[in-house]
Amino acid sequence: MTAMTPPRRAAAAGDSRRQRIADAFSRAAAGYDGAAQLQQAVADDLLTRLPQPASRRALVDIGCGTGYLVSRLAERHDGPAIGLDIAPGMLDQARRRHAGRSIHWVTGCAESLPLAAGSVDLVVSSLAVQWCDSLEAFLREAARVLVPGGWLGFTTLCEGTLVELQRAWQQVDGAIHVNEFLPEARLFETLRAPGWRPAEVVMATRRTHHATPADTLRALKRIGANTITASAAAGGGLSGRRRFARLAQTLERWREPAGIPTRYCVATVLMQRHTQQD
Repeated sequence: MTAMTPPRRAAAAGDSRRQRIADAFSRAAAGYDGAAQLQQAVADDLLTRLPQPASRRALVDIGCGTGYLVSRLAERHDGPAIGLDIAPGMLDQARRRHAGRSIHWVTGCAESLPLAAGSVDLVVSSLAVQWCDSLEAFLREAARVLVPGGWLGFTTLCEGTLVELQRAWQQVDGAIHVNEFLPEARLFETLRAPGWRPAEVVMATRRTHHATPADTLRALKRIGANTITASAAAGGGLSGRRRFARLAQTLERWREPAGIPTRYCVATVLMQRHTQQD
């Protein structure tokens, strides 16, 4: 019994973190599409790279949000389409926005998919995997639900994302306030998981710009991207107003002609499940 205690605590911590993420995205759902231009552009780029599935089994969009990507995939796929997200509020918006489409909306976690083994021939996910506890677990689940020869296409954020905000906070109080993103080398290492053909990976840096530091933080909140960790939010020794004033002053040093930049280091990944003959 004693040996089982640490895993139970770890599972509870993971469940709590996932719930916080789900709550943040649910709160952002109503205004998400109006603030998610970069997210939509990344999804559009992924869409152009996806192969046409050979069979007519289902496709699933993991972390579908308000349904932007899965609704477009449903237009060109003859099989059933599933939009899956951890945030019920996002799925409520998706149902309303795409009420006329034959898409099945499911609440679920990318690391424990509520789907049968070998039931889909295309798994997609755009800018959701970085919220997982484990990329390895996501890949295992994608491999489990895909048919042999099925495809996985996803985008995720890598180290260097939000670097301006990260360094600004470090200058304010030395604390880590920004989520950690996977180093590029670690991504490539993880993608060599068994059961897959060699992955195709395209790395790109994208930027958004905002007029003021407050606009920068507000934009992140509007898309549900809670970048402040629990430990950082509690400390620093400065009042909230003083801390923000120092953060704003530091962010101003990054200003470009277009405004204060927010950097996103995006990996676009295509992987094919091994066939039975491989």
